[in-house]
Amino acid sequence: MTSTLTAARTEEPIGHEVVGSGPARVVIMNDWLCDTSTWDSARAYLDGTRFTFAFADLRGYGRSRGCPGAFTIKEAAADVLALADALGWAQFAVVGHSMSALVALYLAQRHADRVERAVVLTPPPPTGFGADDVALDASRALALGDDATRLAIFGQRFGTRLSPAWTAYKASRWRASADPAAAAGYVAMFARDGLPEPTVRITVPVLAITGEQDVPPMRREAVESALGLLCDHLVVTPLADSGHYPMQEMPPLTVALMERFLAS
Repeated sequence: MTSTLTAARTEEPIGHEVVGSGPARVVIMNDWLCDTSTWDSARAYLDGTRFTFAFADLRGYGRSRGCPGAFTIKEAAADVLALADALGWAQFAVVGHSMSALVALYLAQRHADRVERAVVLTPPPPTGFGADDVALDASRALALGDDATRLAIFGQRFGTRLSPAWTAYKASRWRASADPAAAAGYVAMFARDGLPEPTVRITVPVLAITGEQDVPPMRREAVESALGLLCDHLVVTPLADSGHYPMQEMPPLTVALMERFLAS
């Protein structure tokens, strides 16, 4: 089942696709560089008999391209709750990757009556990266930049590990799946206060999957330190040979880890 959203019909839930028919319900959100098609390589391994997955594209991405908004963490969290309401899901689990890991943590933190568990893949620090205005402006410029600029930056970030064709694919997918203005708006999540309530405890169980080839703030040691101060029940599982995209670099294992945690 597929649902789309246009700017003219903002009263509808954000664009999404529902996969599976199992009793356990899960909302999976997109990251900063792509819509939920980032999960395409992993879909063949999902257990649709145990789980029902709603792949939710936040405003400005994928099925929600053209949807106006403030592009904030609170707006994204409200959109996920509205989607769950539209699906008739009183309780559900959330999965966030990179940028949307902060949305997942915020939902688990502020809506424990609705969110049963949270999985965060390669999560940024909940207190933000401490980026100054210059760094944030550079990230916004990248979001608004042309394809050549994006490809050059992606090559610097990913080209030493992954193939040039994969780097070019990621750059092209960002162009195809995200509104530049939306991507620029979400940059604020990476600032000094990525999670608006960095001291409010998270009582629901949280699984963090890290890629040990990722940048240092998103590796196991840093994630354990940052989330350990926030989460009452935290499991951190590092993937030694993965970088920032475990669902693409190691899809069967990523799905297995996620589903075991959600079913436990």
